[in-house]
Amino acid sequence: MAGLLFYGRCLTIAKITKAKQLTERDKAILTDLARCRVLSLEQIKNAYWPTAKERTCLERLQRLEKAGYIQSETVPGEKPGIWVRVFCLGHQGKEWATGPEGGFDSKKVFTHPGKWDEILHQVRTNEIYYRLSPTERDTFRIGDVIEVEREYYKGSGGIEIPDAAYVSDSGEEIYVEADVGHYTSAQVRAKAASFEGTRTIWVCPAGRERFLQRHGARGEFFTHALLGGVIGAQR
Repeated sequence: MAGLLFYGRCLTIAKITKAKQLTERDKAILTDLARCRVLSLEQIKNAYWPTAKERTCLERLQRLEKAGYIQSETVPGEKPGIWVRVFCLGHQGKEWATGPEGGFDSKKVFTHPGKWDEILHQVRTNEIYYRLSPTERDTFRIGDVIEVEREYYKGSGGIEIPDAAYVSDSGEEIYVEADVGHYTSAQVRAKAASFEGTRTIWVCPAGRERFLQRHGARGEFFTHALLGGVIGAQR
């Protein structure tokens, strides 16, 4: 087992060993990571092992990690002393995702969860993913992928790219924007103005939605407790 120091954190990269045959559940998890870039242990467990003990989920994920399909790391949570275990694709996982079975564009699949201060933001954005229908999940793209699709580069034109987007079952494109409590009023106003005319779902800590609304955010608001788990939704 090797550790790579990156952005001040230790990113675990397991030595690739001969993997056993992937199960359908394994493939579904790899697909989710290809779309979402990074997911928390809690999100994966709730989706694929909802009634099992956490250990059962973790044991299977560790086997995938040892085979090089996924990578994991632990990042600071939203409160001091709280840590969150997250997973992203490993090189073997990307190879599967961009191969015949996965079918993803290699330019739109990532093997690193992002900078340390962006990981939790992306995890919160992805709270929406598991609340979508299967056909809506097929269209889910994170902001990094949207930038590739639109050939957008930071600092060009002042256009705000949402944290994620998907196409609803009715054919409407919907934006997803997460605020973990760090946006300034100016940032909220800029995003709200840029997203005007497109239905937007805002993900934020409980109580933060009032700040967002006060500075122009419109749409639906999914709120979560700081210790994890979405606790409500408002329209």
